Amino acid sequence: MISRDPAFICHVSWNYCYIRKRNLKGRRVEISPKLLKGQKVVHALYGIGQIEQVEEKKILGTIAKYATISFQNDRLKILVNMDQKNELLRELITKKDVPKIYRFLKNCKNILPVKSSDRYNVNLEKLKGADIYKLAEVIKDLAMLSREKKLTPKELSMLKQSKKMMSLEISYVTGKDEEEIESILDTTLKSDS
Repeated sequence: MISRDPAFICHVSWNYCYIRKRNLKGRRVEISPKLLKGQKVVHALYGIGQIEQVEEKKILGTIAKYATISFQNDRLKILVNMDQKNELLRELITKKDVPKIYRFLKNCKNILPVKSSDRYNVNLEKLKGADIYKLAEVIKDLAMLSREKKLTPKELSMLKQSKKMMSLEISYVTGKDEEEIESILDTTLKSDS
């Protein structure tokens, strides 16, 4: 039987945890799934969220440890299964990572598919990986492509959302204004034209 708890949101099939991040060599490193109440995390599709509670629940006859994560000032809540792996969730970057991300943004170069639907799917897969460097790749690729030709509405929306997500996370970590971070991102992207 599915719980009638108001903290249980939508899909039981959204099973993610085991936060991952990159080490200095770019390899993924698993971090223990010790999520604490009040901790900030980043979801690949929803942005920065805060853990409201961690508890054991019985859903569909199985007892598991779940974390309730709130996004967008409590307008969206999801329930995350702590006993299973997924790559949609990760820790926030640190202040030390910000210059590395700017350097990566300035220097990364990729070859994108010519067909817009293929490009969109490639970029969407990068975004679902919850990796800050893949997010930077999407921003760089779409920004460079927008200088060469007009982006499709989906790609334009993806570029805006990706820039917003990155600027929001960097502004949260550095304590700077989000608009200031967006202008730094724009300057960084233009410096490699």
